[in-house]
Amino acid sequence: MRFLSYFFTLFGVISFIFILFSVKLIEEIVHPNIKSNELSYEYIVVLSGNVNRVVKASELFTTKNASYILLSKEDRLIENQVSESESVSVYQYYIEVLVNKGIERNNIILFGDNKNTRDEIISLSKILKTKSFKMLLVTDSYHINRVQKLLIQFDLSDKIDLYPIEVNPDGKISKRALQNYILEYFKLLNFYLTRFNINIIHFN
Repeated sequence: MRFLSYFFTLFGVISFIFILFSVKLIEEIVHPNIKSNELSYEYIVVLSGNVNRVVKASELFTTKNASYILLSKEDRLIENQVSESESVSVYQYYIEVLVNKGIERNNIILFGDNKNTRDEIISLSKILKTKSFKMLLVTDSYHINRVQKLLIQFDLSDKIDLYPIEVNPDGKISKRALQNYILEYFKLLNFYLTRFNINIIHFN
């Protein structure tokens, strides 16, 4: 009986700590802490994930007086929604979107051979070894916190600024946004687990 009492007490404490930790993660996902951006950047970085990031990058290319867009090279095949051609790689589709938005192909530079956010940050770290200026990275607001943690891990926080795309501009949480929050929670949880060499969940 004493053992069971000890076990349930320990289980209760661990559960309480996990709940507090989860609340902290959710708060960071929904309300990330973001520094203000500079007036101009030579490079706008686009992480793979959804086309809204690409569209916003095309706008920032002009408003931030950028010279190049660094586009994550992800080979995953998707249906081509720009033309009626067969399935294309994600990065090829994004290039088509950028070109249709008025970005010259010569101003689009592919980086890495990426399958997830960690791959993308590692690829950027290799590029930034030879660069002395800041880049502006575009991604969804719910994705910002995990990207920040990876930038800290690879010592890139002072070289990359972040531009968040709001997923709830009207203040209402849509079903899609809720799904993104939940998925990002598990990805962020997995980030912490992998720091202890525990990788039980495989996410992009």
